[in-house]
Amino acid sequence: MDGQQGNGVATKSSAIRLEHMPQQVWVWAPGDDWTGVIDRSERRKLQNRHNQRAYRLRRKGKAIERQEAPFTSFASGEVSDVALFTPSVDSVEESTEELKCTHAPPYALQFRRWFEAKARDSYLCGSPRLEHLISLSRLNVHRAIIENISAIGMTDDWMKSDDSISIFNLVHPGFSEEKIPPSLRPTLIQRTIPHHPWLDFFPFPRMRDNLIAAGNTLDDDDLCHDLMAFWDTRNTGATLLVWGEPWDPKNWEVTEGFCKKWGTMLWGCSELLVSTNCWRMRRWEKPLAWRQLLQS
Repeated sequence: MDGQQGNGVATKSSAIRLEHMPQQVWVWAPGDDWTGVIDRSERRKLQNRHNQRAYRLRRKGKAIERQEAPFTSFASGEVSDVALFTPSVDSVEESTEELKCTHAPPYALQFRRWFEAKARDSYLCGSPRLEHLISLSRLNVHRAIIENISAIGMTDDWMKSDDSISIFNLVHPGFSEEKIPPSLRPTLIQRTIPHHPWLDFFPFPRMRDNLIAAGNTLDDDDLCHDLMAFWDTRNTGATLLVWGEPWDPKNWEVTEGFCKKWGTMLWGCSELLVSTNCWRMRRWEKPLAWRQLLQS
């Protein structure tokens, strides 16, 4: 019997198109998904959670004027349709305070919330987008800084002022270097040369020394922008990638663009060079030719 059996059950299956459910854009963790939840009260609780997230984002969005502008993809060089944001004065104070990033523009917090929702949406749809990589990598570095600064014994408040001094240059009651992960413990240069605490977060002693020794020749604003400006979706390619616990040097990777632009800061950083090529090999990519890159 063509397409059916005697019991009336169809045997000739037709393709079922699987589509992303619009409510799942607000699913930020596996336990947040209410689709398939039978218990009415539990389902309602999850739905309310989604609605609250959507409301907060829409409320923030009222102060934001979306301005469509293309940007270059991290890997492919293709143009994307992701929107850039222009802030209003109303959102300035809250954004700056919550983000706690000295060089962040007023709209950075709103962009981060919007971007994370957008990235989760594409991930849940099973179609992560290459153009999200540059902002994701910079968000990871931003989080790595906060975690490593905390592991050292400082808070992110130490980072807010351009005039802040590293804890290694101060006498701080109760501070003990023994509690710091070995990769983040200070070098002689860190102890003796006053410097901004944000240079302490790299888990590579020689890199920290190179950055501090560079003094006024280092454009730290430009370096900070390359590493952490997740709100700037233009592709420079000069950044670092963090694949795990940020205090572990083996979880870090440097891009080819970073080597070309900041090569003088990488001299003697053998750990970073080794870990980078390990990660590249896992992706079946050719190892970077360090000597050639650092001399270019």
